[in-house]
Amino acid sequence: MTVSYHELTYGQPKNPKAERQQSLLLCTITLAFLFHSAISAGLFASLSFNESASFPGGEFVYKFMTNDYVAASGAVATISADLGIDESGLEKPRDTIDFLYTIYLDDAAEIHGGKTRFATGALVAGEKGVKSKLLEMNKSIPEVNEGKQSKDTRYEVANLPKVDAVSVDHPFTGGAWSALLMRYKIVPAFKKHAKASKSPILISTCSEKQAMCTFYMPLSKQDKFFVGKQTAEEYSQSFAADAGFLERMGVEINLGKMGGVDWEKVWKGIQKTVGLGNGNGKDEL
Repeated sequence: MTVSYHELTYGQPKNPKAERQQSLLLCTITLAFLFHSAISAGLFASLSFNESASFPGGEFVYKFMTNDYVAASGAVATISADLGIDESGLEKPRDTIDFLYTIYLDDAAEIHGGKTRFATGALVAGEKGVKSKLLEMNKSIPEVNEGKQSKDTRYEVANLPKVDAVSVDHPFTGGAWSALLMRYKIVPAFKKHAKASKSPILISTCSEKQAMCTFYMPLSKQDKFFVGKQTAEEYSQSFAADAGFLERMGVEINLGKMGGVDWEKVWKGIQKTVGLGNGNGKDEL
């Protein structure tokens, strides 16, 4: 038998002042918790750039994904689980800093709606059996897969160059605040430091155990960090050319066929009629 709060308080005299005080207390506790989380994630932490850093480079076994950058933490968790080095894995848990890395390819201020690209994976030099173990996971993943989940994304291999870089250390909690601060604090700071109009290539390696992330900005051979994919400029241009207004805003419409009518084509026709489509004439009703 369950009894609700309203049933327990039914018939009790109303006290608006006490209710307001209770609501105020709950709001204060919630705000205090959020503020504490933000501080722990480094909201007020200063950024000290190391101009003489070096990115180690080497063979990189990774998952390439198109999604919001927040999803990168999920990709790290998936790779840790595949290697059995997470808390519930068969291998001894290990710190992922200086082992698992994420390369952020695009400017999130320009590419919206979860269309940004990143590559998360392991630098396998000196890591016995890691490459073969990760590539073995591909046997259970379809070659053609349009899913956005990291567990459904196949592993690829690339060679990253060892280059001079600018680096910065920043607190890390692995939560939403860390993702927000990366997007709205760290990326703009690197952009300003590089005196660039667009976000430069950034690479992160993080440790929840140490509550710290190291971010790298390569100073040369930046094109090698796109792991054979389109550069940020090429991707941005193709995205703007191919996507309609709603797609650029991150709204996806997938109507399919119903009642013998191809509603997908109908929708595209409506987009063109009212000026929301891509207007390139590729799709005909």
